[in-house]
Amino acid sequence: MRTVVEPLVPAFSICPGQVLNEIVLRNNASVTPPHTARHQPLRVLRQVLAAPRHYSRPWYFAYLLLGIVTAGLVPVLLPLMMMAVSHKLSTVAYVMGVYDLGLLTSPLWGMWAERHRLYRSLFLAGFLLGLVAVAVFPFLRSLTGWMVAAFVLGAGSSGAATIASLLIVDFEPSTEWEPHIGMLQSFNGTGQVIGLLLAGAFSRGSFSAGLWLAAALLLPALVFARWGLPAASRSRPTRDGGTHPHRVLDIRALAAFPRINLPSDLGVHFHALNISGLHRLPTAVGTPFGRFLLSWFMLALGVAGFFTYFPLMLAHSYGLNSHFSSLIYAVVAAAGIALFVLASRWSARLGSGRVYQFGLVLRLIGFALLMLPFIFPLGHRIVFAAVGFGLIVIAWPILSVSGTDLAARLAPFSEGAAMGLFNAALALATVIGAFASGPLMAAFGYRSIAVMALLGIAVAIGLGWRLTPHTSGPQAGIQSQAGNY
Repeated sequence: MRTVVEPLVPAFSICPGQVLNEIVLRNNASVTPPHTARHQPLRVLRQVLAAPRHYSRPWYFAYLLLGIVTAGLVPVLLPLMMMAVSHKLSTVAYVMGVYDLGLLTSPLWGMWAERHRLYRSLFLAGFLLGLVAVAVFPFLRSLTGWMVAAFVLGAGSSGAATIASLLIVDFEPSTEWEPHIGMLQSFNGTGQVIGLLLAGAFSRGSFSAGLWLAAALLLPALVFARWGLPAASRSRPTRDGGTHPHRVLDIRALAAFPRINLPSDLGVHFHALNISGLHRLPTAVGTPFGRFLLSWFMLALGVAGFFTYFPLMLAHSYGLNSHFSSLIYAVVAAAGIALFVLASRWSARLGSGRVYQFGLVLRLIGFALLMLPFIFPLGHRIVFAAVGFGLIVIAWPILSVSGTDLAARLAPFSEGAAMGLFNAALALATVIGAFASGPLMAAFGYRSIAVMALLGIAVAIGLGWRLTPHTSGPQAGIQSQAGNY
């Protein structure tokens, strides 16, 4: 559910789910040659297409159903339902902000699972919490009740997504992590497309029915979530006094399959928010990596309000009803599967700094198109909304891939710590932006959301100007045991 379309990012994921590259343990500070990194996403794609059954598990279908609900139905229907009941725009921001806070419980789920070997129980509990929260939403009529349900839904969906990743990196052979997670996220991406199409069908007033359908879809997810799970006793022991192998992942090739393209970016996983990264934050100040991190933060902060309100804003300000906007979102999300691979190739060929700037400019143009009807008495507002929204969403694969590559290559310390800060910046900016959009909407209306996005992206462009990572890969200072990813 929730929003930085990104997601899922997420988003509202993020690191909700994300594609992880095959582990590289650099014993002598060695790095992956550029030509190897360039072809890694395509290699993963070929692996999965050549042996799809080998890299899939029955419980992946539970993750597909989770994608239908949290990446498709909920982000569209929940804001529409709350607005129809409360008639207060600020209510949407506060409830979605609390949902984002629930997503930040991801580290707790990961620690509980690994410390107490509760993978199976916690995986099931995540789906169960999501089912209960979605089912009770239509019966609630108060802000307090919605906020409690939103937090439970965020925590449950975050838990299911976190444990899903750990079921791969803690149990599957390390040489197969990348294609397994690629296949897992392709299930979730497929679910998102289906969910958005369903949301369009229920967005014409049948909000409660759509949410009850979402809850019903999580019932078979409870069944699938029990099939084919590994036994906890099979988990590999940790290395080097507790450092698990999945903490030293090479994450450069994040492009084989789409992350959850969420409003709330459900992709913020346990291994993405780590204490090591926060301890390294003072080291990043004054460096190119620190400048990029602030650019990434401002991007997420600027667009968080839009992805909180987009179904309402597009309908009320431009006449683009939620049925049509959901269709656009679904089509663009499907196209994003190919764009993730293309963006990786562009980053290798042109440089991730240039590709990152291109993604920012693309998104800036999208919001500029949304802003124009507020400034000039233009006709055909719906055209500006449709094109602008499409550009805003399609920019995410470009930004995700190039941003991830920049974070890994610019960091003056380990990739693990860098990715911790990278995803923490996205998650915290999303929460702050979602809450801040409420008072702005109450005071200035929908145009404030477009202004907020334009300012955030403009600052991000300025901060990210001429960021050029080393072409030979991440810095030599990245040691094999340094990352706490």
